Amino acid sequence: MTISQLFVLAPNGHTIVHKDYRGDVSKDAPEIFLRKVVDKLDAPIFTVDGVNYVCVRKNGITFLATTVYNVPPAFIIELLTQLTKVCKDYIGVLNEESLRKNFTLVYELVDEILDFGWPQSASTAELQPFIFNKAAEVSASKETVSRTGLSALKAAPKTMSSKAVHKPISMKNEGTGKNEIFVDVIDRISATFDSSGRVRTFAIDGSIQMKSYLTGEPTLHLALNNELVIAGMGQRAGYGMIELDNVNFHECVNVDQFEADRMLTLQPPHGEFVLMNFHIGSMRSESQIPFRISPMLSALSEYKQELRLQIRAEFPDKFHGANVKVVFTVPKSSTGATVELAPGAKQQTWEYDDATKSVTWLIRKFPGGSTQAVSCKFVVKSETNVAKEMGPVSLAFEIPMYNISQLQVQHLKIVERNKSYNPHRWVRCLTHAESYVCRMGAGS
Repeated sequence: MTISQLFVLAPNGHTIVHKDYRGDVSKDAPEIFLRKVVDKLDAPIFTVDGVNYVCVRKNGITFLATTVYNVPPAFIIELLTQLTKVCKDYIGVLNEESLRKNFTLVYELVDEILDFGWPQSASTAELQPFIFNKAAEVSASKETVSRTGLSALKAAPKTMSSKAVHKPISMKNEGTGKNEIFVDVIDRISATFDSSGRVRTFAIDGSIQMKSYLTGEPTLHLALNNELVIAGMGQRAGYGMIELDNVNFHECVNVDQFEADRMLTLQPPHGEFVLMNFHIGSMRSESQIPFRISPMLSALSEYKQELRLQIRAEFPDKFHGANVKVVFTVPKSSTGATVELAPGAKQQTWEYDDATKSVTWLIRKFPGGSTQAVSCKFVVKSETNVAKEMGPVSLAFEIPMYNISQLQVQHLKIVERNKSYNPHRWVRCLTHAESYVCRMGAGS
């Protein structure tokens, strides 16, 4: 179970961190890796000249391990994944700037996690007594918006920017003297629609993520919806109840108490971890559709076609979609495209890429209950089957403080006998598009 080399590579392929443990692999391993790997692969695993290459990518950063030994790939992937989490816990933000500013701290972490290529411990809490370097804080980059662009819930006078979750764990009590815990309920929605707007597939893969800056080892009581049922546990939902198909928990959770009263009881480990994963495999009601896509294709002449695309936000107007990106392609045989936004459109931009025949329409803030529209005109050959050759319309979006699963944290109680122990608690939620596609072709 040993590895030969460890690399941390920047998005451009330059080496940030390099450890050669056994001297049995060429030092030009990163160049071989970059020549071989296909950019679209998230976790490539391959062998070149007897050397095994395994990598994990996070926020554009590549964590690469090489080995000449017959090590299970899943073991190395788990090790690298845990290394990304530990680095984020200790340096606050996982991006190139933060890694370069804190490379001595990263080397210290790596030296404790791996000894001569043998994994030792990759637990944030267990490493704390052996880590002495202090992190230099940096701001969150664009790559981390999907995970961290969440607005803090102002349910109490203790308010703080949501970016506080990026604070390195070694600085949890520095400057403010505060204990803090962050809880994020995240819905990742996948859906496909036909050209008439009918739902073909629908699923939610969600999670409750927690990041703890608490001192000591207090016990937490986190209560979820009283009317929550789990189909995978043989339960059936009645009217007005929230139904999840399957759930799984972090090992620190008392599962028996959850089954009895929907209370998650735990002693949270230090740092960031996934407290609970849940899955909803089908649509429960039409209200779970956040955006309706209505495409209309029409012929303006024998050669000129127009696609009018209308998108309506079906969620309440007190919420908004953030950085809604709409992408679609025109037929490959078309010659150029012109795009027109609706009159008075605000915070909207578009661009057309002739190489890929794709149009990207960006709406920075999409208010709930509103409708946005765009028109795209293009020229094709007379014999072109436009409806068949049109690519799908895909949406990428986030809706802060809104979750379509309706899973809620009713309260978060920290059990501690000392009355002066009063940490800050931040509970937030987010709906995020995993895959949201409207298919334009005939028979879609």
